[in-house]
Amino acid sequence: MKAFKDRMKKMNLTVVTKPEGTSRTSRPGQSSPPTLLASKASTADAPKAGAQRPPRKLIAKVSDADVASMYEIKGQVMESTHQGMQVLFGKRRSDGLQVVVKTREKPASFKGGWEEREWRETTVVQLNMPKIESMCEYIEVFETTSKYYVVMERVNGMDLFEHLQQGRIKQEDARQILHQMLTALDSMHSAGRIHKDLKLENVVVDLASPKVRRCNSNGSMTSVEAKLIDFDTVQDWEPTSPKAKDVLGTDGYIAPEAYTGEYSPASDIYCVGVIMYKLLTGRSPSRSDIQGGPGENWVGSPAMKRIQDRLRKETVDFARPPLNRSPEAQRLVRSMMAFDPNERPTAAEALESRWFHFVGDEPPRDPSHASVEPARAGSDTRSPAGASDPSPPAADKLALPGEPE
Repeated sequence: MKAFKDRMKKMNLTVVTKPEGTSRTSRPGQSSPPTLLASKASTADAPKAGAQRPPRKLIAKVSDADVASMYEIKGQVMESTHQGMQVLFGKRRSDGLQVVVKTREKPASFKGGWEEREWRETTVVQLNMPKIESMCEYIEVFETTSKYYVVMERVNGMDLFEHLQQGRIKQEDARQILHQMLTALDSMHSAGRIHKDLKLENVVVDLASPKVRRCNSNGSMTSVEAKLIDFDTVQDWEPTSPKAKDVLGTDGYIAPEAYTGEYSPASDIYCVGVIMYKLLTGRSPSRSDIQGGPGENWVGSPAMKRIQDRLRKETVDFARPPLNRSPEAQRLVRSMMAFDPNERPTAAEALESRWFHFVGDEPPRDPSHASVEPARAGSDTRSPAGASDPSPPAADKLALPGEPE
């Protein structure tokens, strides 16, 4: 993990102290680690000479009647799997803005006071994140005597799990989705934060958005908009952050090192690798029985050690179609799913992959090249994203995702 952390330190990062609260990795009585902010982001967001910095948004204490006077809260968006939570449609009365409102009951939706304090802190930071097109925006957050109301941007489309239930996603569309996901993660990681629960259900995609439109090399149009959602698991991170005490995430996406409490931007990248594998192949990279059933999720438990050992021995088929015909896609997903977190690219490095420069599907692999054998998840399979590779055939059309026609 040290090598990955050293690479993060080279990204012009500046350590600043958070104004209040404890981090999500701490417990009552522990001091809060500093927040890591990217100097490049700080420079971009800093007010110009003579200009005032926008006021910091905070959780506003109001009554339930106050919330009802500001927002018309309607039916359920989806059934929440968490106790004491609801996800509802809403409309701002002042201008008719359509929103989504997540409610959290006090104290039913928290394990204890320490978890509520940590959630409040990470929610305030998310509330003040710069607006990023590929990340669902927090508009405002209210607290009443009985619950919290998190007012969020309403995102068009369906989550990726729902999309895959309806059929396979084209490689060109998958490329657009992953590029936007990594762009959001690059901003999040540069701001010293990690998501910890990236999965198909936490990425909402509109395959027919008017905001992104481009002509493919075969003449068809692509119009894809992807946004990360659900930031309840997000926490502050820096290279010296302590290990987690509990394993958090979703089976099949959790990075191997997370089973020992090691969370970092690299563990998010592993999740993106799993998502990429599922989008392109329509299959999970690992067997479902590797994870086992629900049980002890505390770091150091026999169950967590057993899962990590299974992942170390697991063979991932990186030659499954269409990866066997897409050398650049194969190289990228291999690197992001490397067992060793130090062998994974950062989000910024992954975005440099040549796979993102192709329009449409890549040409078939040269039949004279030997097919790639399945690789064990624990083996060193990484080819650095952005490394010097053979130039693509001249006939291939290259363009960056999101470019106009």
